[in-house]
Amino acid sequence: MIEAAGRTGGEATFTREATLARETWRAMLALTMGGEAHTRMHDVCQAVDLTPAAMKILMVLASGPRPMRELIETFRHDPSYLTSVVDILERRGVARREPHPTDRRAKTVAMTEEGQQVLAQALEILTVPPRSLGVLSPAEQEQLLALLMRVLAAEPAVPEAMRPCVPASFTRPA
Repeated sequence: MIEAAGRTGGEATFTREATLARETWRAMLALTMGGEAHTRMHDVCQAVDLTPAAMKILMVLASGPRPMRELIETFRHDPSYLTSVVDILERRGVARREPHPTDRRAKTVAMTEEGQQVLAQALEILTVPPRSLGVLSPAEQEQLLALLMRVLAAEPAVPEAMRPCVPASFTRPA
């Protein structure tokens, strides 16, 4: 069963705050899952010969090796599906399975040097701002960045490789 924020006792809440939060999230989804961002992600994945699911796992591996079990829990995938995605990463040469350091029964997945290069290439393209961001002035972009950084701080599941690398002075409202 899928549970959504803003729902209590099976009934949707339609307060101004809940509606505002829902529509804010809808706008963020539209920007990240549609339009230029969506097209660019698929173009990048095709260029580096990875599926979007494999690219997401590679982003998580950027911060260090992960046990297979942790990847299964993080992505909420069926173990056999995740195994097939890791197989893709290994065939592509961007990740490798290694013995778990403390559990002989388990495996970890680590990014290779090739994986670091592929991820850097992909992020270089993915992080080019879409044309639509140009409707905001530099001051508005700075304000938006500060707000998004606050939201990201409350969302630990976002891979480190996807988090903005900005000086602290850029994330404080002026």
